[in-house]
Amino acid sequence: ITGIWGELPATDTNSDACPYKVSVAELFMDLKKLFPEEYIHFEMPASDLFLYADRAQIEQVLINLLKNARETCERKIDKEIQIKFFSKDNPTLTISDNGEGILTDVLDKIFVPFFTTKTSGSGIGLSLCKQIMTLHDGSINVKSEIGKGSCFILTFPK
Repeated sequence: ITGIWGELPATDTNSDACPYKVSVAELFMDLKKLFPEEYIHFEMPASDLFLYADRAQIEQVLINLLKNARETCERKIDKEIQIKFFSKDNPTLTISDNGEGILTDVLDKIFVPFFTTKTSGSGIGLSLCKQIMTLHDGSINVKSEIGKGSCFILTFPK
């Protein structure tokens, strides 16, 4: 895979020697140190599960999504942000919040480079998230409802 991040070597996802085997529990513990707020809940997997990805890049995606979620919850009294990992079909991470939500007419533009609804935003964050997920043969999607919040869904290949 090539792109703005250079090359990611082909990996055998069944190999324990894969240099890109990422422990979800360790990733969540490290993110919890960066986001110690009590209203940010990391749902730890019962057993240690793994993603096959470039950890630094996926961590950057999650940091961006968590920062956005924290910003959208700023005015809420009962803030709540959850990050979860599922691995039934394709490995999937979800980041959900009970913030302001995203306007329907904006939803199809949020991953476009330089598009922003923030007064001080650059419009790079979500487009970079999409680029990183694409480089990992994965996807990023969002569900949102005004006044109820948003849920970003990161899906990885099996």
